[in-house]
Amino acid sequence: MTSDTLPRIGITARSAEKSYFDGWVRNYWWAVTWAGGQPVLLTPETAALPPEQQVAQLDGLLLSGGGDIHPKHYQQRMRGTEKHAIHDGRDTLELGLARAALAVDLPILGVCRGFQVLNVALGGSLLQHVDGHRSPKEAVSYHEVAVAPDTLLARALGVEGRFPVNTYHHQAVTADRLAPGLRASAATVQGPDLLEGIEAPDRRWTLAVQWHPERFYELDDRHRRLFSEFVAAAGDR
Repeated sequence: MTSDTLPRIGITARSAEKSYFDGWVRNYWWAVTWAGGQPVLLTPETAALPPEQQVAQLDGLLLSGGGDIHPKHYQQRMRGTEKHAIHDGRDTLELGLARAALAVDLPILGVCRGFQVLNVALGGSLLQHVDGHRSPKEAVSYHEVAVAPDTLLARALGVEGRFPVNTYHHQAVTADRLAPGLRASAATVQGPDLLEGIEAPDRRWTLAVQWHPERFYELDDRHRRLFSEFVAAAGDR
């Protein structure tokens, strides 16, 4: 990246179709744009290059939210994963991109499914179903998380301790399923073993959260700051 160009931020998605973009990708796109980045959409149907070559064209990687990861990628059988929510092409794309990005220390921000992808990419596994964390269609559910001090997440948000977040997931990363090389930076206040933030302390900027910060972006200074810190890290390459 040169000084007169914006950081190129790859945003993963299941599809490039307009209806999917409008419903699931647009908030990420605008959050990256407002933070000073140039969004680049990465989908299975547009992935003409190997992951390493795609990553070489980026300054940062945003692993977005979505459906379930097939448990074969962490050597388990179906035990709560929803078959209709699996997209094999997306699993292949995102796990490949995550590993390629990690190999060159590209800044990474994972969101919801992306939080889980990061853990699986590094050798962790998932709790395939957890009750009480999926918002109903008619309303958004919230719960409190506790952000650990002296972590990248605390610095990126500008906050430590408890604060409320939205919740849209039914799969989870627990403390005993955390991948080598990652550490917990946030957990639910109901149970510290159910993780909500993870990061890689030996890498320059690798961070993921289980909630959806892009849906808070216009309303919450903490989440505007999170995207700004991510894009700034990408711009420092």
